[in-house]
Amino acid sequence: MILTQKKGENLIYALLWLMVLSLPVFTLKGGDEFNWNRVFLEWMRILPFLLIFIINNSLLAPKLLFKQKLIGYSISILAIVILFSIFNNLPQIAHDFLFQKLGPGLEGNPMHPGRPISPDSMGAFPEPPPFGRHPQMGADKPFSYLIFENMIISFLVVGFNNAIKLGIRRQKEELQREEKEKIHLETELSFLRTQISPHFFMNTLNNIHALIEMDQVQAQKSVIELSKLMRYLLNESQQGTATIKAEFEFLNSYIDLMRIRYTDKVKIDINLDIKEKHRKIPSLLFISLVENAFKYGVSYSQDSYISIHAKQDQEQLSFEIKNSISSKSNTEKGTGLGLVNLQKQLNILFKGEESFEIIESENEYQVKLIIPLQDD
Repeated sequence: MILTQKKGENLIYALLWLMVLSLPVFTLKGGDEFNWNRVFLEWMRILPFLLIFIINNSLLAPKLLFKQKLIGYSISILAIVILFSIFNNLPQIAHDFLFQKLGPGLEGNPMHPGRPISPDSMGAFPEPPPFGRHPQMGADKPFSYLIFENMIISFLVVGFNNAIKLGIRRQKEELQREEKEKIHLETELSFLRTQISPHFFMNTLNNIHALIEMDQVQAQKSVIELSKLMRYLLNESQQGTATIKAEFEFLNSYIDLMRIRYTDKVKIDINLDIKEKHRKIPSLLFISLVENAFKYGVSYSQDSYISIHAKQDQEQLSFEIKNSISSKSNTEKGTGLGLVNLQKQLNILFKGEESFEIIESENEYQVKLIIPLQDD
């Protein structure tokens, strides 16, 4: 990822400087007196700005600016800008010095080296042209103005360079933050799943233990059903997702295991008929709801019921479970570890796209869960 970002940053710089270096060619190409000497002179004027960019991009920004050494960075960049701004005008300084020192007509004709400048018909010598520019390109500028102009351009180059680097740096930090958050969420989700499995097996083993004393044959069948559940937990559920078909088969196996323990006084109505059973959903998402229903909704001494229904509405899966409230649940407070973990999982997996509703009355406990379906 870091190498890709570095290549992208270098590509941006290369394209920008290619555009800058191509400007003199396209600008002067439309003139009547285009020649490569003038293009070369313009490139020589651009060269100090390119050097300032390279020094700032490769040395000053990484070593000083991004390490919060702001005073050292400010002094360094200011010194380099001033130095290169003066250096960029040394030819102009030398030209002006020689013209004033030697007098007019002695330094030679800038348009034809080696030939002296002759006075015009009025006896006056023409004004010397700016160095590196054609005499028809305009009057000369004061030296102080040229220095100021170069400094402004230099600071603009540095500013654009730092803006691009800071933007890419911020994007890199954002990607790293998202990657860390993703790893953290995956770790937390894995931890929640490891809590679900022991909690589930603890309840199931308690059921089998109770059956051993009442009916050994049924206890043996329960062990077989439990092995199916373990196979599911060890295989598909570890991947984090499973098909609706596999998840509902897991729920049916658990319900069949629970049926063995209870009498006909417990009415279990289940309808998990979904058309698109090949669609993927997070695994172990509904087992906490089913466990909770059996824990708080089933009574040995009085009639009780559990109703489980699922349906698909376009790109959503609705799972609804109702159970009677037994007398023992009135003495037990709280929603239990399973539902607490489920709510944490929903926040991690769907980030608010799900709907989780609990409706509790005096005699009935109802949970409605609607989740978005993932793509195939």
